[in-house]
Amino acid sequence: MATGYLAWRGNVCPDSWRLYFVVMLGDQPVGMQDLIGVKFDTLKTVTTFSWLAPGIRRQGLGREMRAAILHLAFEGFGALEAASEAFFDNVASNRVSEVMGYQPNGNDWATRRGEPAVLNRWRLKRDDWALSSRNDIGLIGVEECKPVLHIQ
Repeated sequence: MATGYLAWRGNVCPDSWRLYFVVMLGDQPVGMQDLIGVKFDTLKTVTTFSWLAPGIRRQGLGREMRAAILHLAFEGFGALEAASEAFFDNVASNRVSEVMGYQPNGNDWATRRGEPAVLNRWRLKRDDWALSSRNDIGLIGVEECKPVLHIQ
């Protein structure tokens, strides 16, 4: 896993970037939220990835994380669409996608602990996000980040 993160961190170009955010609760890191752009300069689509420590789940933090990263993607970077995936039996993650307005977008196969498992795919279009976007999320320093990510 660490090798994958290091490879992504060292590879920012117009066709591929990934932002890593640590989720803090007080002074404790409790999770992560990533925003991934592949061919963002052309497609204006992003993918989100998140993880929360088991003892922190079921407190609404997953929805807060997703709302914040979607605000950055749509409001800050001008994305037109966001995608997410969750294993079919990850009820909480699938529910967050549903509550945030994502629509089902088929499924796919992945491996989990060396075994095949079904992934549910989700898609959220900008217009659907705008219907429930929040006005209590602020963005700071986004304009300075855009050139580094090759976002115009």
